[in-house]
Amino acid sequence: MAIIRCEILGSLEKRSSSILLNAVCGFHYFTFPSKVGSTLPYAWVGNSGKQCPQVCAYPFAVPGYMGGGGPGSLKPPNGDVGIDGMISVIGHELAELASNPLVNAWYAASDPIAPTEIGDLCEGLYGSGGGGGYIGNVMKDGSGQTFNMHGVNGRKFLVQWIWSPVLKACAGPNALD
Repeated sequence: MAIIRCEILGSLEKRSSSILLNAVCGFHYFTFPSKVGSTLPYAWVGNSGKQCPQVCAYPFAVPGYMGGGGPGSLKPPNGDVGIDGMISVIGHELAELASNPLVNAWYAASDPIAPTEIGDLCEGLYGSGGGGGYIGNVMKDGSGQTFNMHGVNGRKFLVQWIWSPVLKACAGPNALD
């Protein structure tokens, strides 16, 4: 039986080069037995509010290159652009960590040179009818906060959809369905 430990929201931000951490919203990888004694898959997610919010907290922050085009910023379901953005990135990385813990198990096409994982295939898709830059149909509550999933104690979340090899399509929570 394998034990998988996830380090999420770790202090890697303080120890790593700013070049790496400003280039990604999150990633998953694994440790090498020769360095730490065993193979241990892990995930890291950065602070979406401080690190490239227009990418890591999309659609709550819109990239400058959209220049007024596209959907515009959506109101985050919990009122915090950074945390609400991180929640979606955490879901993305956990799905990829579970389906491809050693970064060699799953590819979207027959070419393993350019692997695309289950979260990457559905990047920016949050509801049915989405694609091509449109996030899809999502709910809005009375205060205009957008969501596609209900949580405990009335909490709401907007999480990215994930590729389903069974459906051969992106799938996920949708408060409209």
